[in-house]
Amino acid sequence: MNNTPRRSGRQGPGQGPEAQRELAALLPAPGRPELAQDRHRVLREHLMEHITREAAQATQTVESDGSGEAAVRADGDGRGVWLPTRLPHPTRRFRRFAAPLALVVVVTAGVVVVDRVRDGAGTQQVTVAEQREAERLLNRIAGAAGRRSANAVRDDQYIYTRSQGNSSVLGGPDRLVRDGRGKVVSAVPYEGPVLREQWDPVDGKRDGLRRSEALDTRDWPEDARTQDMAMSDVPYLTFRQLRALPTDPDALLERLYRDTEGMQSDRTEAIAEYVRVVLPQATLLPDLSAALFRATARLPGVRVVQHIEDASGRKGIGLTFAGTEDDPAWVFDPTSLAYLGTTRTALLEVGVADKKGQAPQTS
Repeated sequence: MNNTPRRSGRQGPGQGPEAQRELAALLPAPGRPELAQDRHRVLREHLMEHITREAAQATQTVESDGSGEAAVRADGDGRGVWLPTRLPHPTRRFRRFAAPLALVVVVTAGVVVVDRVRDGAGTQQVTVAEQREAERLLNRIAGAAGRRSANAVRDDQYIYTRSQGNSSVLGGPDRLVRDGRGKVVSAVPYEGPVLREQWDPVDGKRDGLRRSEALDTRDWPEDARTQDMAMSDVPYLTFRQLRALPTDPDALLERLYRDTEGMQSDRTEAIAEYVRVVLPQATLLPDLSAALFRATARLPGVRVVQHIEDASGRKGIGLTFAGTEDDPAWVFDPTSLAYLGTTRTALLEVGVADKKGQAPQTS
């Protein structure tokens, strides 16, 4: 497409080059072509579902460094260490996108409906009754979260999380392929259910550790069932940064709106994804957890889903946000209202460990 104005043979009043420059200065900058809706959804899912995954799949060689922590580096001799690509903070990811789409409220046949406009391809609707049901549930969840005991955490410790899901979301161990001389020539990724343990440094200044275990080993070699990966950087908010977030719901929601500014998905969806990323570690901070849930309750377009399961098969009550049916739902224990994870990633345990690779002292 050519954005240069056409010029006729004669120029009347207000049509000369100077007038054109003045007119151009008054007009907004030309927009950039947008992705198709399906392609945008795939990219968005990859951004947030894989927000804690390093770019190990793009590497070519894998081998142990002798310390039990596997590594990946594309070098010429088939040796290397896992050096995860630095992933930007979620706010930096969001700012790669265009301005958020509008949230509008319409009245149809006497029923107020919250509409979410997505790329002009249609809307999904949540009634006022559904919205209020979700608000009540989130406020109950916030109350339960706020009553839990806080854990004492030092900056020299590690936040331990144990999760379960499919390798397409969590990643998994690789099987090394060697040539006749024993040199690693490629790595075959595991596909199937995975148990993942992770140790993240509280202050974000030291290496962390991720341990992946293949759960379906019928066709997977025994020596490739578990893999350790040294994490050279924390790809999202550190626990120290989480402690600095405001615990007043209104102030926190304002911060979330600011941090998700620029995401093309509607704002409810963007904030829900942001919160979902930090929720596992935030469960150790009762005041922050309660504030996150109360802030989320103020968002439009939230719906309760009954009879739902997390990625490990635990039954619970769920919440979906302004997205498609393909987006993961949050899942909570129906009795204690504890956060269980999502329909794609089950959160099995969160705790505090003194050393990476070590069982947590408190959970």
